[in-house]
Amino acid sequence: MSAAGRASAEHAAIERMRVREDVLQICYWYLGEGFGERFTPDAVLPFLQSERALVVDVFDRLVEDGSLTAEASGYVFRDQGRREAARLFADSFTEFQQAGHGECVAGCCDEEGDCDDPAHGHGHGHGPHHDHGHGHG
Repeated sequence: MSAAGRASAEHAAIERMRVREDVLQICYWYLGEGFGERFTPDAVLPFLQSERALVVDVFDRLVEDGSLTAEASGYVFRDQGRREAARLFADSFTEFQQAGHGECVAGCCDEEGDCDDPAHGHGHGHGPHHDHGHGHG
């Protein structure tokens, strides 16, 4: 393969990876906004500056890697894909979001369950530095 061919292949791989991350984040946003649990390439395409064929390919690869499941009416997150999308979304938009008391800022925890991972910045800790006005510590 020529140097130009390698550079073109590398550019295509990087573009596919960028679109993959964008698709996951858009689907996560879509879900979070209450627009539904099913996604299609055509639904996310207006948010991307990519060719439809690439977006369709990315959806197919997300099925292959276990992030999405293909259904007749669209694609849905599998647990692994939702977790990755939540992490990517949180990484990209962290400065725009501030978690409420006790909420998981990493975006990886179920809404109904408590996350005990101190790395997620929940503010659950109590003591002299984490009193939060509760009178503990």
